[in-house]
Amino acid sequence: MTLSFVDIPLELLPIIFDSVVRPQHLTFLCLVNKTFNEFAIKRLYRHIYIYAWHTNLKANPDQFMTPTNAVTNSHYTEIRAFPKALSSSSYNDLLDLCTRGIRNCVNLRSCAWTRDGSLESAILLALQQCPQLKELEINGKDSGYYDPNILTQFSKLSRISLIMPSAQVIEVLPSWISATGSTLRNLTLICQTSSLITDTLLESLAPSMTELDQLSIIGCPKVTHRGIDKILSTNRDGLTGIGLEGLSPAFDMTSFNSICKEHRAFRRLRSITLAVHIEMPFQTWAGDVTELLSTAPLEILRIYATTPTPKVVIADSFWKTIVTMHGSRLKQFSINRMTISMGALYDICSRCSVLEQLFVATTRHNLDDVTRCFAAARNLRAIHVNFYGEVNETEEQSMMKDALRIVRQCPATVTQIGCDTKVRREVRMNDKTELYTVPTLTSYENPDIPEQFLVTRGA
Repeated sequence: MTLSFVDIPLELLPIIFDSVVRPQHLTFLCLVNKTFNEFAIKRLYRHIYIYAWHTNLKANPDQFMTPTNAVTNSHYTEIRAFPKALSSSSYNDLLDLCTRGIRNCVNLRSCAWTRDGSLESAILLALQQCPQLKELEINGKDSGYYDPNILTQFSKLSRISLIMPSAQVIEVLPSWISATGSTLRNLTLICQTSSLITDTLLESLAPSMTELDQLSIIGCPKVTHRGIDKILSTNRDGLTGIGLEGLSPAFDMTSFNSICKEHRAFRRLRSITLAVHIEMPFQTWAGDVTELLSTAPLEILRIYATTPTPKVVIADSFWKTIVTMHGSRLKQFSINRMTISMGALYDICSRCSVLEQLFVATTRHNLDDVTRCFAAARNLRAIHVNFYGEVNETEEQSMMKDALRIVRQCPATVTQIGCDTKVRREVRMNDKTELYTVPTLTSYENPDIPEQFLVTRGA
C-alpha cells in the first residue's frame, strides 16, 4: 500500500511542524486539510510579529487580528512597527480592531509594542485584561498618547523593558516597580544618552527589586556604579544576568568590584554584557573585570567598545585568564567594535569546549586567519563577523563568497553565519560510494531577529 503525505501519524505532526519557522509555510500547512489546520494554526499564531519591513501587514494589520479562534493561540506579540499615516477615522477603526484582538488573546504571555507614538491608553487597558501576561516591552515616550499611570496597574509582570522613557513615565516608575516587585525578575532600561535615569532613581527602585534575576541598563550616562551597587546590595539571591552599557565615564569598576565581592552578587551570574569606553585605562579595567567574574558560573560574555575602532585593544592576558576560568562553561563569546589578536581568538576557539556562538570584529584582510581560528571550535553553531568601516556595494557582493569560504573550514556543527544566512549541508556520494557533506548557504527564515541585532548599543 502506498502512503501519501496526509497519512502521516497524527502524533508526528507536532514534531514536524515545530521545524517549520516561516509563517508563509505554516499558512500553507493550514490549507492542506482540517487535521493539518488544527495543528498548524496554533504554531502560526503562537508568535505574532510586525516589523518595519512587513509592509503588507502594516498596510493591512487586521490580517492578524481577525480570526478570533486563531489569536487565542497567541502567546507572544511583537509590534515593532505600526501604521501612523492614516486618516483619523481609519486610525480609530484600526485602534478599535487591535484592542478587540488583544482582548481575544487570552493566552498572551508577552507583548512588545515599541514604535514611538503608536502606543495608546486603549492598548494598555486591553493588555491588562490578558490574564496570562507576564512580559511587557514598550516605548516609554508617552508624548500624551497614553496615561503613564496605567502602567502601575500591571502588577504581576516578571519582565519589564522600557525604551526611551519620558519624564512622566520615569515619575511613575518607582510606584510601578513597587507594585510588581514581588514577581519582577527582569528589568531593562534602554535610552539614548538620556539624563533622566540617574543613580538616585535606581536607588529608589532597589528596595522593590529584591527578587530580580536580570538587569540591563543601556545608554544612561548619568548612571554610575553607585546606582547599580544599591540594586545589588538589596538583591536577595544574586543576579543571573547583567548588562551595563553606555553608562557614565565616572563608573568606577574597582568600587563596583568591591561591592559585588562583599555581597557575593555574582555567585549565580551566567551572562554579562559590558561596554568599554575608549578613554578607559584598559589594564586596570581588565584586572577589575577578571576579579569581578572570578566566582561567577559564567556562560555568556559580551564585551564591546562604545566607539567602533580598532584602537581599542585589550591585552591577550585578559582573554587568556577569562578562558582559563570559564572556558568549560562559555557558550557565547561576543567581542565587538574592538580588536582581538589572532592568538587570543584561537585560544578562545580551541579551549572553550562548549562554545556555540561567536561574534567578533576584524578587518577583511584578516579573514583567512580568523577562519582558521573558527575551525578550532568543535561545537560552534553560529558565527557573526563585523568588518571595520563602511561596507560598499562591491564588498556586499563578495560577502556570500566570504561566508561560504568561512563555513567550508568550520566544523559541521555551524548552522548560521552572519545575520541573514543559514547553513545547510547537502549529503553527496563520491565515486567510491562514500557519503560526504557539502555546505551551502540559504536565507535565514526564522522571523526572530538574531540576538546581536536586537538592540542598537548605547554610545
